Amino acid sequence: MSDERDAPLRTTYFGGLGSLIKPTDDNLVLAVVRNPHEFVNDVADRTVPAVAPPTNLLDAYKRVEEAAESDDLPNPSGVAWRSVGFGRRYREHLEQPGQQQVIETLRDKARETRVWLVCYEKNPQWCHRRLLADELATDDLAVAHHPEPSTEIDAESGRRDARLTEFGGTEQ
Repeated sequence: MSDERDAPLRTTYFGGLGSLIKPTDDNLVLAVVRNPHEFVNDVADRTVPAVAPPTNLLDAYKRVEEAAESDDLPNPSGVAWRSVGFGRRYREHLEQPGQQQVIETLRDKARETRVWLVCYEKNPQWCHRRLLADELATDDLAVAHHPEPSTEIDAESGRRDARLTEFGGTEQ
């Protein structure tokens, strides 16, 4: 694999674009969301809903996450991720023929230019874009996540992670 600094596949969240991450004009910024909000067109070159999580999976995730928050459970995103089997179900979604065709197209694009996969969730540990990037990775296509999934999110800073429900609350 190539050095991470040269990784043709990159991931981040919308809030990181422009403030922490500045893709160059020759990079391809793809919003991997099902129903983009208006601002998405300002920060992404295009939207690729075919590789976004299916609506029923997002709905299940959001319901469990909201319940975990209401019950004051630690790490509601992690609770929801594990409870609904998000990783397994999302990977099954990506195995479908239409999604596989999109994945091959994205791999081809990443061999031509740096490709950014972007969505709403700040923490890649609980986000589909990490799984999508890992699915796209091959011997010649390395991935760099921004922030890294292993990065501790500083709870003392007063900032909290963005959640899927915070961008209009209607993402499907």
